[in-house]
Amino acid sequence: MLGILAGASSLATSTALHAQTVPAAPEAAPAPAAGNDTEIVVTALKRATSIQQTPLAISAVSAETLTKQNITDSSALTRVSPGLQINENSNGGSRVIIRNLYATGEALVGIYYDDVPLSGTGGVSNDAGGTQPNLRLFDVERAEVLRGPQGTLYGASSMGGTLRIIFNKPKLDRYEGAIDGQLNTSAESNGSLGRQVNGMVNVPVISDVLGVRAVGYYDRSAGYIDNSLLGMRNINANKSYGGRVTARFKPADNITLDLMAVYQNRKGVGTSWNYTEYQLTGKKYDQPLLMQQPQEDRMKLFSGTMNWDMDFATLTVAASYTDRLLQYKFDYTPYFSKWQSVNNTRGLVAPYAGAGTAIPGYNAFLNDCNTGYVVGTTCNGAGYQQLVNGYGNSTTYQPQSNKTSTEEVRLADDRNAFKWTVGFYHSYRKNFTESILSPADPVTGIQLYPVGYPSGSTYVVGVDNVGLDRTIDDRLEQIAGFAEGTWDITSKLSVTGGIRYFNYKKRTTSAVIIPSYIAGNSRQAPLTTGGNEHGTLLKFSANYKFNRDVMFYASATQGYRPGGVNQTLGLPSYAAIYSSDSVWNYEAGLKTSWFDRKVVLNVDAFRMDWTNMQVSASYNNAFGFITNSSSPARIQGIEFDTGFYPLDRLSLKVSGSYIDAKLKGDQSLPNGITPCPVPYDGTLGCATISAGKSGDPIPYSPKWTLQTSVDYSTPISDDLEIIYHGDLSYRSSALTTYNLPRYATAYPNGPAGTAGGAALYTLPGFATVGLRFGLEKDQGLWGVYLFANNLFNTIGLTSLTNGQASATQLGWRYNGTIIRPNYVVSTAPRVVGVQFMAKFR
Repeated sequence: MLGILAGASSLATSTALHAQTVPAAPEAAPAPAAGNDTEIVVTALKRATSIQQTPLAISAVSAETLTKQNITDSSALTRVSPGLQINENSNGGSRVIIRNLYATGEALVGIYYDDVPLSGTGGVSNDAGGTQPNLRLFDVERAEVLRGPQGTLYGASSMGGTLRIIFNKPKLDRYEGAIDGQLNTSAESNGSLGRQVNGMVNVPVISDVLGVRAVGYYDRSAGYIDNSLLGMRNINANKSYGGRVTARFKPADNITLDLMAVYQNRKGVGTSWNYTEYQLTGKKYDQPLLMQQPQEDRMKLFSGTMNWDMDFATLTVAASYTDRLLQYKFDYTPYFSKWQSVNNTRGLVAPYAGAGTAIPGYNAFLNDCNTGYVVGTTCNGAGYQQLVNGYGNSTTYQPQSNKTSTEEVRLADDRNAFKWTVGFYHSYRKNFTESILSPADPVTGIQLYPVGYPSGSTYVVGVDNVGLDRTIDDRLEQIAGFAEGTWDITSKLSVTGGIRYFNYKKRTTSAVIIPSYIAGNSRQAPLTTGGNEHGTLLKFSANYKFNRDVMFYASATQGYRPGGVNQTLGLPSYAAIYSSDSVWNYEAGLKTSWFDRKVVLNVDAFRMDWTNMQVSASYNNAFGFITNSSSPARIQGIEFDTGFYPLDRLSLKVSGSYIDAKLKGDQSLPNGITPCPVPYDGTLGCATISAGKSGDPIPYSPKWTLQTSVDYSTPISDDLEIIYHGDLSYRSSALTTYNLPRYATAYPNGPAGTAGGAALYTLPGFATVGLRFGLEKDQGLWGVYLFANNLFNTIGLTSLTNGQASATQLGWRYNGTIIRPNYVVSTAPRVVGVQFMAKFR
């Protein structure tokens, strides 16, 4: 929910700084080498500064770098920043992780479309951080990755850092345009072609007063995942399209008004696939399910920002409205089929079947049947079994909407020795989710909803066959006031202090229209719960410039993310509400340039103390919920970012991180909740949590990341050159659960022919390599290129659902043996293609 808050405060945009200038360095710096991203001007501090003069851990990449690495959407930015992971969610969106701050719940990294904060959708499990939107990267000025808490200027949900995509603004004095197209194919797409086209046009409607810039795109991927049960190929041949229109109005030299409208739509399918099948048979990228899992992610965004230079300070007034709809379907057959006495799942088998009163939730069914709500069957065990059998192959359909408005007013000045910013922020967000379970057609795999949906006040067994229908209306309002000041005590020494006061109100209304009897819940009229919380965030930092090429900085900063209300069916009321969590980050860094800036070396060391952690658990081993951890965590590490420019046409960049993220104590469930047995045996009224022990690594936390790239060009005439690019991105292995010994002992053996124990819960380390080769005119006026992403066709696992530890994972038959497979989401296989680009001006 609160990626939005994450940036709440930052809705004030960097465009507010267009009227300001970067303070002059003590000495004139030499001209930067071509492609030298270390000379980028950034606005991370809400004022314009050279990246080498910005006293925080930040990576920034230019449009040129994004183009050379063929980075077309935000999910690929992991190739250019240390400690950054962006893991695709199989049901849409992504989870962004910086410095190994990983947990379900609200976002831990703020995401900005230009300067508008964006958020994931909460869904039924409040995991907004797992559905953050992917952003299309075309006509981009730069991307900024701020590492570490950005609480005072960017607000909630920037605990791990902030990711900002800054787009080009309309030019008021000239026409220009650009087009970019490519054809590509995947190593696993059986020769099918993907195609992509992007276009931009800039029109100065009134010279020096009004300009409009329009961008559009269409992308059809080749696809590489199959569904062998339904006989479908390349099911993830996703389609994306959209665009944005920006307008800049400058009625006076000191006033600028920027307006923006954005639309983007992505239609595809869930991308998880059966990794155990690959281990046993060698068949990759297969999704052997009896239902299709389509999804759509649509976003509309409108924003306006006014900047008024009033001589003594710059006034920024900004507002935005975002409307996002994420809807998807996914297989929920496993939870129901294990209680069905009829097996029609084509090779998939229920590991055990219940009969009548042995099925969980029998008492809730009996009550509704005897009171006349459930009709068409007998009010006994046989009637209940008939109801459960009618669920068939169950698919969950979850449309989730997120409508958010934000407003910010900020006054700032950076023209004197004391630089200051004060502001006020308000945000109102409404998330609405509906969760519907109904059967899928056994032949086509298409969900039968809304066919057979109940229209009356009774539920007819054998006709309606809807396993669940519930709604969640979740509303969050936040206000904040913030101030930050920097005092340049001397030309070399500066100190900074900041504070932010926040207050948020949470209200959640839920209703169960059709209960899930198997889960043990019953009908529920609309019920509202919620709470309030307020507090302050602090920032202290100092930096010392030894000369124009060497700067040392140290800081102590704080970040947080709001709490929320669980909507888990049957969860005890005292466990429904969870509170905010927070971090203190202590950091020191050194930014240096050598040999007339032909070598740039930046390094930082940090320690983050994470308290009151929000962690995920599962009730009845079927429905997720969030609780606050009984143990804090400590994350500490070192990051480096280097650039080497020995020749005018040669650049080499290397960055990386070593991060150790561990619990400081033992985790446990809230008092009063019964732990489920391991392995789970169908017990109701219990919860499962991967209860970590002191010293356990935080899940999905690779200790090492490494990013490298090399660029070189060879002139072949006065205005033609051949360009060469190569890049490598690596992350080391990571566990997917706390308390590995417990799970490795409970499930010591994997499926026949596969590794067991720890290997079942580990994401192996992996590296991907990209190449690009082409012919350019006038440094990008036009160009033709060949490229390859993931050159060596590496299978890099980014998430894993472990069937061995899941009571809801349906058994899969292999050579007469029933196996619960692991499903994974992975990096895309090798993609090769040809690309054409041209600019018009």
